[in-house]
Order: sequence, then C-alpha cells, then structure tokens
Amino acid sequence: MGDAPGRDPGKDAEAESVRRMKRSATISLVLVAGAGAAAFGLARLDPSQREEDALVYGTVGACIAEGRRKPEDCTAAEAAARRAYAATAPRYETLADCERHHGRGGCVPGATVTAEAQDRSLPAMAAFLLGAEGQDLPAQPLYAHAPEEEREAQGGAHGGSHGGHGLGYCTGTGARIVPVSGSSRVHVPSTVARAPATAPRLIARGGFGGTGRAVAAAGGHGTGHAGGSGG
Repeated sequence: MGDAPGRDPGKDAEAESVRRMKRSATISLVLVAGAGAAAFGLARLDPSQREEDALVYGTVGACIAEGRRKPEDCTAAEAAARRAYAATAPRYETLADCERHHGRGGCVPGATVTAEAQDRSLPAMAAFLLGAEGQDLPAQPLYAHAPEEEREAQGGAHGGSHGGHGLGYCTGTGARIVPVSGSSRVHVPSTVARAPATAPRLIARGGFGGTGRAVAAAGGHGTGHAGGSGG
C-alpha cells in the first residue's frame, strides 16, 4: 500500500525524529533528577558529606573585634573551649614528643592546666573554633599544627599564631584546620564540627593526628580540602 493521500513522508519522518528527541530529553531529566535526589539523600544519611560554616580566632578579643558574632557569643565560646581544653587536650609523655608535633614553645606542663595531666605535656591552646551566625556548633579548642617534618620542609618554621606560617591547627580529635591568611572563616566537615573530643588522648611517639583530615578555609567563599597525614 502507498502513503495516504495528502501525507508528506518527509514531514512524518521529521515529526517522528522530534518525538524521539523529546522522549530522550525527558528520560535524561528524570535520570539527572534521580541522581540529584540520591546525592541529597546520601548527604542526609552520611554527615561527613556535609560541611558547617565555622570561625577560628586566636583570642576572644579578635572575635569581638571582627564583629561576626556578638561579644557575648565570643566570650561564651572561648570560655567553653577553655573548659574543653583542660578536659580533652591530648597528653604526651614528654615535652619533646609534644613539641615534635606542635612546635617549640607550643606545649606546656600538664599540671599547669589540670591536675589530671600531672607528669604529662599538653599542647597550648592556640585558638578556638565556634559556629558562624546561625550554626549551632560546640566550641572547640585548637592546637598549633607544626609537625617536625613539616617545619623542616618549610625551612624550620615553628608553631604559633595561625599555625605558624600556614601549618594550621589541630582539633582534639586530630583533624586539621588551616585558615587562609587573614580569614577567620572555615568550612568544616560535620563529623569534625559536631563531634569534638570528649576525652584526652595519650599520644605515643610518632605524632598526634596521624589520621587527621586537612580542612582548608573558605575565606568567605568556596572551600578546599586536602587529605593527608596530620603528622
């Protein structure tokens, strides 16, 4: 049988091609939407996939001066971090072991912080972390991250304010936080921001935070992460 009278075979083929393209586009959109929903669901199930906005300050005065949080918030966060510091700061067997990780001058006798750390060495509290406005995060003490091998790689830089020449900080759980120069804002994985240390760790020779994750600051926009040893 031939084509129906008045039908244009060329136009019929073109119309069929358009219908196929529309079906293909619809299927692609469904697949993309499904992938997005799956990723969102995974983020909800796995908190490590989420990040929190946080702030890092070396002193309560610096927190107040910047004005990102109310003065009373800064004061309360620093006080909470101090209390957590005494209860959860990592313990080293010797001052030399402590300074291998936190830099010369980055450690103190444990007894000066708490009687429970008698005969141990503790890293000095170098800074504190608190949530940005609207982020209800527990305040945490931070310690200078300046492992001996990394100091040597940087030409002998020592630990100190803002981690000593970019070496950053350690949390009590061994995670690393590295603020960008001049910035107080950081994006921190939820597993770090919402799970601070709850008990002290006795660190044997070989370093603190060997499984720590490096967390780079956002500087108010974007974020970068660098995996690797915490030293």
